[in-house]
Amino acid sequence: MRDGWRRVALGEILKLRSERTHFAGTLLSVTADRGVIRQSESGRRDSSSADKSLYWDVHSGDIVYNTMRMWQGVSGVALESGIVSPAYTVCEPTGDVSSSFLRWLLKEPRLVSKFLNRSQGLVSDTWNLKYSEFKKIQVSLPPLVEQRKIAEILDDFDAQISRERNILIKELTASRGIVAELLCRAVKEASRWSSIDSEFNIQAGVTMGPDRSPNSSTCGYLRVANVQKGFIDSSEITELEMRDGDLERWGLQADDLLVVEGHASPHEIGRCARVDKGSAGLLYQNHLFRLRAISMIPSFGEIWLNSQYARSYWLKRCSTSSGLYTINSKLLGSMPVPVVSKGWQDKIVAIGEKVEDSKDKSLQNIEKLQSLKLSIVNDLLSGSVRVPVAD
Repeated sequence: MRDGWRRVALGEILKLRSERTHFAGTLLSVTADRGVIRQSESGRRDSSSADKSLYWDVHSGDIVYNTMRMWQGVSGVALESGIVSPAYTVCEPTGDVSSSFLRWLLKEPRLVSKFLNRSQGLVSDTWNLKYSEFKKIQVSLPPLVEQRKIAEILDDFDAQISRERNILIKELTASRGIVAELLCRAVKEASRWSSIDSEFNIQAGVTMGPDRSPNSSTCGYLRVANVQKGFIDSSEITELEMRDGDLERWGLQADDLLVVEGHASPHEIGRCARVDKGSAGLLYQNHLFRLRAISMIPSFGEIWLNSQYARSYWLKRCSTSSGLYTINSKLLGSMPVPVVSKGWQDKIVAIGEKVEDSKDKSLQNIEKLQSLKLSIVNDLLSGSVRVPVAD
């Protein structure tokens, strides 16, 4: 064991909190990308029970994980007190341990694989990691001061990535007003109307489950979080276990379009991004649709699917189940799309491409930061690279 590090069971540093005093009434939720947040900020419809007597108390600094999705590493640190559904497990950090460090440790891929192995259930929809199994898992723990320094370094990477992403979104937003005006003029001059399924081939993505956890033959795949409005965010690519025929069926090509099929917010349903060369060869998950152009210019199709016309179409038609808004391939294929001249398509696309250089620069910065973070996160969490700290 490295100097100062110790081997402990998770149960030694994370004690099960089984309180129902409801001293704080804020309803919290655990998300894969944002950790523990207020349910009201999740964008989901509140589908919680009116009777919350069985909901668990959460204290600020507690670790909360989704009992049925811990095999995917869905956990986070509570930044405020509140209550959560019985579908979650609440743990209180004890001893010399930092909640900020645990936030990173509990998402480490090799540890998440152990969560998968300890999860119980007949099918993937019922797989759950009970605390009785969670507490037995062994981890390596550095001294408290080193934990805090590691968390500080990794948190700083995330802050830099977030700043770059916000710059990119502002750049894209600046061009959309002009594009919307030109699109309105083009629609008025459209020779006729077609439909998405007449202009593109539509293909749903890979269904995820425990059997797709990366093992011996892995491939990166795009999730809903990677598909933003007008660009692919490749700062964090997740891997899955690849099978024969996957690339032929779900392999992405440059200029394919990806459309979001399910989201907590109805305003994000159907958002679209064109696949760039850097993402070609990846797969994509089942909450995305792939559109491969038949006749329409892909860049114009991306602009149309992100337009206010498409947004109005989805707001009238998307449905919700358990707080998640969804669309289907039939509705997507039926969406009307104007058939405008190539000249109009080129003119509209050209405006959008004026920000391509700055967009590419921002994406490159994000990818470099993410690559650097991934290259050190395992070294820091395993102790193979030590962090210098003051005595």
